[in-house]
Amino acid sequence: MHKKLPIVLVCVILLSILLNPVVSVSAKEIIYGVSLTIKSIVLFLLPFIIFSLLFNTFSKLVGNGAALVCLIFGVICTSNFINTFVSHYVGKLFYCLDFNIKGAVISGQVIKPYFILELPNVIKNEFALLGGVLSGACAPFILSRDLLQLVQSFLDKLVKKLFGVISTLIPLFIVGYVIKCASEGSLPVLIRSYSFIFVVFIAYASLYTILFYLFSTGWNWSRCFTYLSNMLPAFLTGISTISSALTMPVTMMSVEKNVKNKELAGSVVSATVNIHLLGDCIAIPLLAYSLMKHFGMAEPTLYSYFIFTIFFVIAKFSVAAVPAGGIIVMTPILEKYLGFTTDMSSLIIAIYIIFDPLITGFNVLGNGALAKVIDNLYTKFLLRKKSV
Repeated sequence: MHKKLPIVLVCVILLSILLNPVVSVSAKEIIYGVSLTIKSIVLFLLPFIIFSLLFNTFSKLVGNGAALVCLIFGVICTSNFINTFVSHYVGKLFYCLDFNIKGAVISGQVIKPYFILELPNVIKNEFALLGGVLSGACAPFILSRDLLQLVQSFLDKLVKKLFGVISTLIPLFIVGYVIKCASEGSLPVLIRSYSFIFVVFIAYASLYTILFYLFSTGWNWSRCFTYLSNMLPAFLTGISTISSALTMPVTMMSVEKNVKNKELAGSVVSATVNIHLLGDCIAIPLLAYSLMKHFGMAEPTLYSYFIFTIFFVIAKFSVAAVPAGGIIVMTPILEKYLGFTTDMSSLIIAIYIIFDPLITGFNVLGNGALAKVIDNLYTKFLLRKKSV
């Protein structure tokens, strides 16, 4: 289901458009109500997913040694922050230069939900995020090794089951919004606008990736393209599997060709596969800006985007490298700090899933460059310190 999710979603969107003229208004309102109910279920489950992923991530990182953990953690946060923050200036182009992203215009039926079943917000995402970080960092010092592994295994299984449920619900979640957009006449505008944004994403992500590899090789063009060619099998595997986690064995083999410390490659790739996502840091801000432009929202201030970036980077530690995992966890942050509405959240999930194969490919390439940067720093500082 995970690998077929983008194809399923495209089929669902096409069927929704084709069947839209023959579906009654009341049926559309019921379907839209189901979509909103599914969103409520997803938001209810999110705090548990965030806590579980963060607990496992930090409890495993802390167990690898303080110096190496600080190095990996610092480089990941710096890379994700720079990538996300620079994407702000690319997103501004959608405001400064009008790339045919027109405002949402309702030219047909106005669809409202027939019903909404809203689940209570038991735990705020911020508390789940903070709780996962703190408890995960403290767990190795409090729990025995066997008990910690048991807890990690339980949480891993729990997250996989929850994401399995969410992946099954996503097509139903999206179909209501597609029918709403088709009925209100805004779907053709979306299709025209986001086909262009897809091209912008590929161009910018390619440029950023090349610059990242140039930086990791000391601005040596020859080594840069050698390292990129070594990562090509992992890139193609990422596109086909749509999962950085499933691509990890190929990523490790590719990274080993580029680094000096072969034994470090495995631990770095396994530690960063879920949390350093270059493609997400580019795609999500670009899609967010384009949606804000489309819906006629004001461009966020530099300060508000800075705050958004901080929480975005922190939330990266709770992302599961499965289809739609990156955007599902980010939805509450988009709504709280960039003012996203329910319609905008549903649309960014739909568009993200269609983009997801290439996003995953760039995530894999980014992990390769990050591993090389960490290898350089480890060789220069930590290994030299040990030898002294």
